[in-house]
Amino acid sequence: MSKVGVCKLDITPPLGIDFIGYHRPSGIQNIEEKIYTTVFVFESNETKTVLVSIDNIGLLIEDTLNIRNQIREKLKLPLEHIMVTYTHTHSGPATANNSQVVVSYKESLIKNTVKAAVKASENMDSSGIGWDVTHGQIGVNRREISSSGKVIMGTNENGVVDNRIGVLGMKHPSKGNMQGIIVFCTAHPNVLKGDSDRLSADYPGRAREILEHKFNCPVAIIQGASGNVNARYRGSEKALQKMATLLSNSVITMIPYLTYESIFTLKMKSTTIPLELKQIPNPKDIKAMARLAQEQWGVNTDKWAATLMDKHRRNEKNCNIDLEIQLLQLNEGVFSGIPMEPFSETALEIQGRLHSQLAFFGGFTNGYLGYLPTKEAYPLGGYEVELNPVVYGPITSLWMPPEENMAETIVERVLELYHERSIS
Repeated sequence: MSKVGVCKLDITPPLGIDFIGYHRPSGIQNIEEKIYTTVFVFESNETKTVLVSIDNIGLLIEDTLNIRNQIREKLKLPLEHIMVTYTHTHSGPATANNSQVVVSYKESLIKNTVKAAVKASENMDSSGIGWDVTHGQIGVNRREISSSGKVIMGTNENGVVDNRIGVLGMKHPSKGNMQGIIVFCTAHPNVLKGDSDRLSADYPGRAREILEHKFNCPVAIIQGASGNVNARYRGSEKALQKMATLLSNSVITMIPYLTYESIFTLKMKSTTIPLELKQIPNPKDIKAMARLAQEQWGVNTDKWAATLMDKHRRNEKNCNIDLEIQLLQLNEGVFSGIPMEPFSETALEIQGRLHSQLAFFGGFTNGYLGYLPTKEAYPLGGYEVELNPVVYGPITSLWMPPEENMAETIVERVLELYHERSIS
């Protein structure tokens, strides 16, 4: 027998807490919509797995590991059977600084997420699941090639985008009620920009609201490989509603045609690989990278530069770190993810290699580090390739860009996870 349990809890922060995603010195001034943590527990043949979706740009890996470990202890599960994803809203609360309000909020978020996992497990009931996929134009490639031949942040209508919109529906086999819906899509949740002072789950939150009202069940939006993909419409309430309507309408058209089956394949596995980073440059190049990031993004790069200078003085060649890759398979559908922002080309490579439109790959899974560009992106430069480690490295510990072959390595490891024997 297959079962599903779902629980959604409020994780709305207090007014005044710092934003993360765009710098807004005033903090959150308006709470027009709440944000949530939503947990799905799947069970088949005595195997149980947990999928968590949190409205946040992405907690650090160590904080996410704290969530997973607490769920592991409460539900008596292997750690690799617990996956935490983030919607990556750019209008949510900060969780990575040491201010008292942020630390207190993070503790509350973690507590409520663990509580939701326990309740989801307690709420488990018989369920069938059904998959479908369509295509929609909600994202646009943002790596625009300038007259100099280098990439700037803009709009590249000819650039690659994973336009798939996938849906996983859960329905009680005898009662006929919808128990939950998970949506997979690819477009940065950055519709609201730095001039907005309100808390928002961005277009995933607005689309979720529409779908929950329509189907009377919890809904989660899982972000795909959107490292080089912006929301197609941005900057206003009208744009936010348009993005949400486009996404929710795509889901609404699929739900009536889903075919529900018991869970006959349930697999959640993970592997850890060395994330190889570029070698630490010489002092001249360190200063040049810091200066460029400061000029283009208006951030203080002193800590990054000082850290890299110190590593160079100590003759450190690189600052490689470990990277977890995790895969969830439910019947014919698959989602694999990493704690980075991969490019759409990588997701489409996995989909093509597995010969399945229902093979999804995304970022913001089990934490956040930075970007994972494809090899072809490196000669063109740009924020995702060169500058993100300078801007966020002091927070995430991704001090240098990944080596150029890392996206290819990750694709191969995802395929290996997929082809390992299923749990059930």
